[in-house]
Amino acid sequence: MRSKVWAAVLIPVVVGAGVYLWADAADRVPGIVTSSPEPSPQPALITAEPFAAAQPSPGPVAGFDAGAPVPSPDAVQALALALRADKRTGTSTNVSVVDYLTGEVLADLGAQDGQVPASTTKLLTAVAALEQLGPAYTFHTSVTWRADTSRLTLVAGGDLMLTAGQGHGGSKLDSMGGPVANGWAGLRDLADQVAEAVPPSSLTGPIFIAVDTTNFPGPAYPAEWPAYALSMGYAGNVSGIAVNVGRPAKVTGGDYAKRDADQALRALKDFGAALERLGYEVSVVGHAASPAGIQDVAAVESAPLSAVVTHYLRYSDNAVAEQTWRVAALEAGRRAVPEEAAQVTLATLLQMGVDTTGLELYDGAGYSSRNRISPATLTSSLVESRTRDNTAALESYLPLAGLQGTVNARYRGTPVAGFMVGKTGSLTGVTSIAGIITTADGRQLAYATLLDGMPAGQPRPQAAIDDFLVALAGCGCGP
Repeated sequence: MRSKVWAAVLIPVVVGAGVYLWADAADRVPGIVTSSPEPSPQPALITAEPFAAAQPSPGPVAGFDAGAPVPSPDAVQALALALRADKRTGTSTNVSVVDYLTGEVLADLGAQDGQVPASTTKLLTAVAALEQLGPAYTFHTSVTWRADTSRLTLVAGGDLMLTAGQGHGGSKLDSMGGPVANGWAGLRDLADQVAEAVPPSSLTGPIFIAVDTTNFPGPAYPAEWPAYALSMGYAGNVSGIAVNVGRPAKVTGGDYAKRDADQALRALKDFGAALERLGYEVSVVGHAASPAGIQDVAAVESAPLSAVVTHYLRYSDNAVAEQTWRVAALEAGRRAVPEEAAQVTLATLLQMGVDTTGLELYDGAGYSSRNRISPATLTSSLVESRTRDNTAALESYLPLAGLQGTVNARYRGTPVAGFMVGKTGSLTGVTSIAGIITTADGRQLAYATLLDGMPAGQPRPQAAIDDFLVALAGCGCGP
C-alpha cells in the first residue's frame, strides 16, 4: 500500500489553491521559446506560499516506510528506456532513478552525462545554501546613521522580498498554514526603528539617505541570462535588496510585470517615503557605501532560508535563487559574484558527498545554457540531503505534485498527485525535472530526467516525462 505521507496534505486544500502561480519562467516565454504561452493568473504583488519550516532532523521524513519493497532495477530501467524511445523526446534523454533511502541505482540512462539542466539548477543551489547556512539563516537588512553628515544608509543584505510597508514577520500564512516568505520584513519597520534612535524632533534640517549595495558587486543582471527575461519580467536584478523582487507597486501584467530598472534605488525611495510619513524631511542621495565603523540604528531579518528556498523551488523564482547563490558565496568569505558562488556551491556539494561528475555552473537559477548537471548529480544531492541536519527537510520544501507551484496544474488529477515532489526546468529545447516519488508499494525513489534536442515548445516532452513518472509511481514491480 502506497504511503499517504504527501497525499494527506491534499485534504485541507481550498479551491483557489490550485491556481498555477509561477511556472518556470522560460516555459512561458512567447515566440520561439515556447509554443503555448498562457496568461498569468497572478496579481502583480506575488506572494509565495511555502510550508512551515519545522526544524529539520537527520533521517527519513515522518511516515517514511523503510520496509517497503524496492522496485526491480530491470523494470525501472525498462521505463527509462521507453522514455528515451518516446518520439516526443529529443536527441539526448538521460535518466537517473535511485532508492531514496539507500542510494541503490535502479535506472541509469546516461546518468553521469552533464546536460543543460535549466531550472533544476535551483535544486543544487538550495541544497548547497541550506547545508552551508542552515535553514534558520536570515538575510540581514540594516540602516546606519552618521550624525555629522545627517546621512542614513540602507545597507543591502540579500533580501529581495522586502515590503514597502510593515513586514508580516511570519504571521501571513498560506492555505496550508505555512509562513509566506514575501513581505516578511518591511521598510516601514526600519523607519520606525530609525525614529526611535534618531527622533525627527532631534533634527534641525533634512536627513540624507543612500543605499549601499557594495557587498554585491554584480553583474546586477547576470551576463548569462537572456535579455528577454528582464524585459518581460521573468527575472530581475540581484543587487542585494529589492521590494517584492523588484516588481513595481502599481503595474499591470502580474508575473510578466517588467522589473524596476534600479531595484535598490526603488527600495531606497520607498524607505524615504516611510521616513517622510514619520515627519522627516528627506533628501535622496542614491547609491553610496556606508562609512566604515558606523553602527546600525535599525535592522530587519528576512524569512528563514527554509521559507526562501521553498519560495524559489516552488515558483522557480530566478532572481531570489540567484541572490541566495551569491549570498552563500559572501558568507563563505568570497565575493558575491557568479564565478565564486559556483566554487562555493561545488565545494559544499563535494563536502556532502554528492556526485559532482561533470558539474559546471554559471548561474544559480538555471537560465545559463552553459550550465551542465548530470541526472546522477541531482539524485545524489537528494539522497545525501536526507541524512544531514541542515538539508533533511528538503523534501518538504519542494512543490507537491497536483497541489503546488510548477507541478500544480501539470499533475493535478494524475496518479502522481500527492505522491511526488519535483523541481521542473525548461529552456528552448530543454525539459527537465528532478525530485522524489512514492511507488505503489510505498517505496520512495529519487529521480531526475534531463531532455534536450527538442524543437521549441514544452507540451510534448513534458507529456512524455509525465507518462514516465506516472508509470514509475504506479510501479508495484518488486524484485
